[in-house]
Amino acid sequence: MLSKTFFMKKFLFVIALTCLSFTTFAQTKFFRAVDLTIGLKDSGKIEWGESSPQSLLIKIENNFMVIYSKEVQTFRVITYDGQYDNGVKRWYCCDDKGINCYLYIAPEDEKTKLMTIGIEYLDLAYYYRGRQE
Repeated sequence: MLSKTFFMKKFLFVIALTCLSFTTFAQTKFFRAVDLTIGLKDSGKIEWGESSPQSLLIKIENNFMVIYSKEVQTFRVITYDGQYDNGVKRWYCCDDKGINCYLYIAPEDEKTKLMTIGIEYLDLAYYYRGRQE
C-alpha cells in the first residue's frame, strides 16, 4: 500500500512539473526614448514638426504598451496587422481614453542604432526614437 501511495505522489509531481513547463510568460521589453516628433494629419498626409529631446521609458508587452511620459499613456492591442517589407510591424490598438489608433514598431536603424515606435490617430501622429533596454 505504501508503494502505491508513493508511486502516485511521484506520478502527480511529474505531471505537475510537466504542466508548469508548458506555461509561457509574456516577454516584457523596455525602450528608452531619446526624442519625440509630432505630426498633424491632413487629408492623409502628415506634416511633421521638429524633434524634441526626451528621456522616458516605454514598456511593451504582448497585449499592451505603456508610455511613461508626464501623462502616462496606455495602449491595448486589438489586433496585429502584420509586417511590412522594411521590417516595420503594425498593431491596431485602443488607448486609455477609448480612442482607436495604430501602433508601429520599426527595427533598429543601422546608422543611428535607434528603434522607432510610432502612434497614429486619424488627425495626429507621433513617434519616439530610442534604444531597447
